Amino acid sequence: MSKNLKKKIELSYLLEKIETDFNSPEIIDKLDKMHSKAKAHVIGITGSPGVGKSSLIDKLIKNIRDKRKSVGIIAIDPSSAKSGGALLGDRTRFLLNPSDEKVFVRSMASKSFLGGISELTFPSMVVMRSIFDFLIIETVGVGQSEIFIKDISDTVILGVQPGSGDTIQFMKSGIFEIPDIIVVTKCDIDNLSDITFSELSGSRAYFQNRSGWDISIIKTSSSKNLGFEKLYNEINLRWKWLNTEQRIKVLRENQDLTWIENNITKDFGHKGLEKVRKLISRNKSPFRTLNELKKNFNFN
Repeated sequence: MSKNLKKKIELSYLLEKIETDFNSPEIIDKLDKMHSKAKAHVIGITGSPGVGKSSLIDKLIKNIRDKRKSVGIIAIDPSSAKSGGALLGDRTRFLLNPSDEKVFVRSMASKSFLGGISELTFPSMVVMRSIFDFLIIETVGVGQSEIFIKDISDTVILGVQPGSGDTIQFMKSGIFEIPDIIVVTKCDIDNLSDITFSELSGSRAYFQNRSGWDISIIKTSSSKNLGFEKLYNEINLRWKWLNTEQRIKVLRENQDLTWIENNITKDFGHKGLEKVRKLISRNKSPFRTLNELKKNFNFN
C-alpha cells in the first residue's frame, strides 16, 4: 500500500469519526490541532441547479493536478427524506482518475441544514484544509439560500448560466454580495453567454466586494475546455491578495466565530448566544471553545 493511499484511508476514518463521535475529547483535540495547521486555499463553488458546477469542478481539478497540486473536494448532496443520507454518491458526478492518490472526494448529506452546506462541513473543511493544497466545496444547489458558503471558504466562485435569468434573481436575493469570482458557464452557447456576460459587466455596482477585492467575471466552457487556465490564475491572484495585510487571518478568525455562534444559536437559541457571546474569544481552538461553552453553562 502506498503512503498516499494509506493517508486517504486514515482521512476517511477520521471524517467518519467526526460524524459519529464529534464531541469526544480525542476528536476535539485533533480538530484544533489541524485547525492550527491550515494549508489549503478553500474554494467554495455555488450557483443555481443546472449551472454546471460539477463540470466546472471537474475541469478545475484537472487544471490543479496539471500543476502537480493536491486537491480535496467536499460535495454537499441533497438528503434522502427517509434515511437522511446523501441521495447522490460522492464520485458519481465527477470524472476522476481512480488511480490518482492526490485527489480525495468526500460527500456529505445536507440533511436539514439550510444554506447549501452541511452542519459538519466546517469541521470536515478544517481537517481537509490541513492536508491538501486546494480544497473545493460544492454546495447542494438550492439556489438563492446558498449564502453560507462564504462562512467556510477563502474564495467563493458563483456560477451563472447563460440565458437563465440568474442575473436578475441574484440581484433580488442579495447573493451577489458573496462571490469573489463570477463564472459564466457554458460559454460555447455564444449569443446567450455574450448577453449574460454583458449584463453582469453592466451590473457591477450590485456586487462590488466590500473587502476591496476586485471581482472578475470569467467565461468558461466545460465541453470545449475554455477559460479554466484563466480561472486558475485568478484563483491564485486571490490567494496572493488574501495572504497580504493579514487578510486571510482575519477572514478565518471571523469564520471561526461565526461557526461557534451558529452552533450556540442552534442548540440554545438567541438568548443562550447573548449569555455567552462575551466569552467567545478569537483563539486558535474553536472546537474546544464550543465544547466548553456547551458543557459549562446552564441556558435554562
